[in-house]
Formats: sequence, C-alpha cells, structure tokens
Amino acid sequence: MKIRFVASILGLAMGSIAYGQAVPAGTSMTSSNLGPNLPSLDGILHYSVSASEVVQFGYYGSGEVTQSTDISGNVAYTAKSVVYPFSMLVNAGVILGNSSGQGTSYFTSATASQGYVTRHWNFDIMDSVSALPQSPTTGLSGIAGVGDLGSQPVQGPTEGPAGGILSTSGTRIANTVSGGVERMITRNTSASGSGSWSILHFPDNSNGLDSSQVTGEVALNRRLDARSSASVNAVYSTFGYSGGNGNSFNQPDIETRGLNASYQRVLSRTLSMSVSAGPQWVSSSDSTLVPSSLNAAASASLSYQKGLTSASVSYSRGVNAGSGVLPGALSDSFSGFLGHTFGRKWVASISATYTHTDGLTRLSNGASIVPVEESFNTVFGGGQITRAFTTHISGYASYTVQHQTNNFSIVVPNAQLGTSQTFGVGITYSPRSTRLGQF
Repeated sequence: MKIRFVASILGLAMGSIAYGQAVPAGTSMTSSNLGPNLPSLDGILHYSVSASEVVQFGYYGSGEVTQSTDISGNVAYTAKSVVYPFSMLVNAGVILGNSSGQGTSYFTSATASQGYVTRHWNFDIMDSVSALPQSPTTGLSGIAGVGDLGSQPVQGPTEGPAGGILSTSGTRIANTVSGGVERMITRNTSASGSGSWSILHFPDNSNGLDSSQVTGEVALNRRLDARSSASVNAVYSTFGYSGGNGNSFNQPDIETRGLNASYQRVLSRTLSMSVSAGPQWVSSSDSTLVPSSLNAAASASLSYQKGLTSASVSYSRGVNAGSGVLPGALSDSFSGFLGHTFGRKWVASISATYTHTDGLTRLSNGASIVPVEESFNTVFGGGQITRAFTTHISGYASYTVQHQTNNFSIVVPNAQLGTSQTFGVGITYSPRSTRLGQF
C-alpha cells in the first residue's frame, strides 16, 4: 500500500488549471538508469514568468490605496524514475511598490521531495521553505494578484507554519522538513512512521511570535479493496516559542498527543473522499497559562475531477502553533475550490477559506492570570479568469479579498484586522514542458 507515499511525492507540483499560471508536474515513468544504483537525470521541466499590475484597497490601513508592479516566476521539475522519484517546485518574485513609502519587497517559496521505493520499503524526505512579506492567502505563492490562483502544492505557504491567522506586514520565514518510511507487511497491510520539524520566524517584526514544532507519527495501514483503505495512527507534537507578541511572560512549551482513525475511498471515476478523526490531548509546561484539555482532531475532504472541471472541499480541526499571533491555537478550517476550462482559450477558478481560531493561552490583566476567550475569524478567497493569446502567452485578471476579526478588546500586536481587497491584471509566458537533458 503506497497511497500516502505516492501522494506526498507526486503532489508537490500539481498541474495548473490555468494556461501558464502555474507549473504542472510531469507523469512518472519507468526510468533508464545511468549506472548501478544511480537515478535517471532525465525528467520533465516546466517554467513560467508573469508580470502584473496590482492594486490593494485597505491592506495598509482603512481607506488606503496602494499600487505595485509584480514580477514572478515558477519552475517545476519531476524525475521519471519510479525507484528514485524526485519533484521540485520553486516560486519567486518581486513587488515593486508604486505608492509612496511602500518600497520593494520579495517573496519566494520552494518545495522539494526525494523518495526511494523498493519492493517492501518506501522512503521519502521533503523540505518546504518560504519567505514572504505578508500572510499567505491564495495561489501557488500565497501572494494575491500575481496570477497563480488555481494551483497549489501539497505543502505550500498557506498550509505551512505561516498559514492560518493573518498577521501584519513584514517578512516571515517558514520552513518544514519531514521524512517518512513505510514497510509492506503483507500485500494489503503496511506499517509507517514519519517525523517533521517546522519553524516560523519574523526577522524584522519585534511583535511576531517565533515558533518551532516537532511532530512524530506511527501508523498501521490496510487496503480494504480496490477502492478503499483505512489506517490508525498515533501522533505526538511539541510547540516552542520565542520573540515578542507584546506579552510580559514567557510562553510555555505545549504538547499534544492524538489517536486517529482514517478512511479513504474512491467513490467513482470522478469522485474521491477521505476522513480522519480522533481525540487530541493538550498539555503544557505551565498549566496556569495553558491548562490541560481534551479536544477532537479531525479532517475530511471530497475531490471531484471530470473532463475540464475540478472541484474540492475540505475541513480540518486541530491544535497548531498560532501563525505567529497566538502562542498555541485550536482551529477549525473550511476550504473550497472550483475550476473549469471553457473551450481552448478561457479558464476560470475560484477558491475560498474560512477559519475560526481559539487561543489556548490564558492572558494577564496586569495583576493576575485570567482566562480570556481569544478568538479570530478569518476569511480569504479569490477568483481568476485567464485567456490564452498564443500557445505560450496568456493574460489574466484576478480578485482577492481577506477579512479578519477578533472578539476581545485586548490588542494583539501582530494580528491584522479589518478588510482588504486586491485586484491584479497581468500577462504570463509559459513554454511547453521540456525533457531535461534534451533541450
């Protein structure tokens, strides 16, 4: 059973639904090795370059209007080897501020995964890193208006440590390193284990709450029939904090322990689903600030793909590091995506996410520690229309909105509140995919 492993490797660079707006991955094929124990260096390479004009309303303050010229590019490479599967996806760009005081900022993200597959063993290791000038929202890069809405890597900026609660502008560096191993016990049964290490760092924001996370998991997996599989797993995570956030006390370390049962099924040729649920225990190094609790962790997804239409909806619930705003949080998140190609030249896609986040930490009122219901409601989403002008050149128009509120009067220095809107128009050059080594 190689469901989890194949998803982690091939999902790194999902194909774009838009002409040239993101970089699709190639299809894995049997490799021709260069020598004993050496993987093939031949593979599929995709790249694109985009230039856009972006207008933002309310991002830097209520009523403020800012403009920028954004230049970005994507590169993806997928090796053909099924024994040594490798995928890489890189996105980078520059935001040239046209408004007074806006300045120039840069964004980049990269994900790479290397695997090794034998008859009974599967190994994989993945690294995902991003450096962004703002909280990630829509698209491959997480930056609104640059024209890459409609394609998401498995581990992109919006799903990494920086995703979740929207924080104020300023550079944030996020990195996640993970690895896994799976051992086939019988034809339909396997045991697996994985581990990951994540950090979030705000180098130029004294109010940003830096965090680190270490997670380990063991699982027993079973293929039930040709269309369905199930697993049970145990998960352990630790969260550590440093930095500002305006709090006068040291943040305690937080631990979570969980047991989950999962089920995946291919419902039809066009529809698939997965669900996972179980208890999650929370404890900390200071029970006064973060009292022990028992919560439910869960996730569910439904995906549809038929012809030129793709759609998905998902839900997740669990404890996270707090996105640099809260020292530990419990979040419920709902996401949806819909994309369709019209004829040979038009593509449209929309996406939306809603997250409700509750803080785990009790706050100080200046004299004592008191429980305060820290809650954030976060909404962001967008749409994009793309038209192909030639085989390699396309244009797009996009719209993104984000809105965040909290329910308490205490000021959280690194939280972004209110509503902002982003409009972007641009052009993309995206040549056909190339077999590496045969340009």
